[in-house]
Amino acid sequence: MILLAALRSIRMGLISLVPNFVPGLMGFGIWGLFVGEVGLALSVVMAMTIGIVVDDTVHFLSKYRRARREHGYSPEDAVRYAMQTVGRALLTTTAILVSGFLILCLSDFLPTAQVGVLTALIVALALIADFLLLPPLLLTLDRDTSPP
Repeated sequence: MILLAALRSIRMGLISLVPNFVPGLMGFGIWGLFVGEVGLALSVVMAMTIGIVVDDTVHFLSKYRRARREHGYSPEDAVRYAMQTVGRALLTTTAILVSGFLILCLSDFLPTAQVGVLTALIVALALIADFLLLPPLLLTLDRDTSPP
């Protein structure tokens, strides 16, 4: 609901849900394939990572919407504009977050190490979703002739 209000668009809010939830599902799927066990500590990772990864999507979509509204760009040009303006920042912040959470792998306490690995995995997958999943979604679902 907050995304819908922040983006001031039901359509953009619903589009933003995909790149925010898919990485968590993928992360738990990968975890299930390789480890197969989710303990109490890992059960909170999805909620925690959504709070982290939503930031990148909001930045991307806000630049996209700005390009569509203020500059009158087509969806293709608006995606390019968003990538050019926030792409490097998203890459940098994600690298820092992944590195920070991977430090938790050094913990001797297994639940802490597992939370670090899974969180780093999901944050990295979220960047991939923002770069490879969100643009095609926007190009497909934001096809009307007028800017949003």
